[in-house]
Amino acid sequence: RMYRKEFGRLPDLYQPSGFNEKILVKILTDRRPFLTSFSDKLRVREYVQRVAPGLALPELYWSSDRAVSLHLESLPDSFVLKPNHGSGWLRVVADKRTVQREDLVRLARTWLASDFTIVGREWAYRSIRRAVYAEELLRGKDGGSPPDYKLFVFGGKVRLIQVDRDRFTRHTQVLYDEQWNAIEGTIRATQGASLPAPASLSAMIAAAEALSLGVDFLRVDLYDIDGKQYFGELTHYPNKGLNRFEPASLDKMRGR
Repeated sequence: RMYRKEFGRLPDLYQPSGFNEKILVKILTDRRPFLTSFSDKLRVREYVQRVAPGLALPELYWSSDRAVSLHLESLPDSFVLKPNHGSGWLRVVADKRTVQREDLVRLARTWLASDFTIVGREWAYRSIRRAVYAEELLRGKDGGSPPDYKLFVFGGKVRLIQVDRDRFTRHTQVLYDEQWNAIEGTIRATQGASLPAPASLSAMIAAAEALSLGVDFLRVDLYDIDGKQYFGELTHYPNKGLNRFEPASLDKMRGR
């Protein structure tokens, strides 16, 4: 029903051809345990350190399954508050003097009481042991959000790189292949200006392919800050299989 509302037609789940349809089939049928391990934003850190040691992890300041144990005074001036069992749930705290601990605790309690799988039936999040945590707030050169490099890895090979900028203000996006050739189009965002390949492109591709070894599809989100590569997250179901590709032919191309 969500797919039909988004695209005006039902998905073909018996002979899927588009990327979105194949992601929906994955949501409905793939029950391999590593999907849960990769989706747990706390447990995945150990996997990343072991498999891609060249990637830096944002510093972890605090984590707990009890929201009330959050002590604002022990956290740095800026951080990001997140739950480990969902996607897109976060609170950026640029200056802790502007927030109230009670508000953060209330938000954390809401996350801990929420089942993320209700949103889009994304099975991988279902069995995660719920927790909340505070981690380092990564900043770009201008002090804002750094570019977000999302590497789509198919059968262990990077085939698409989505670059998002200014996600919380003037969100724009550009697409490239693994050789940094521009791909005309976007995925649920405004077309942005082209940008040079990061100096660490080959290192990011190598890390993404190492993390995806033996996996049919995985999106690996990374950051490059002053030439240092940071890990973001691993995603099995980009946009819940509701990616609005522009042009629509990109859906079929990525499905192939």
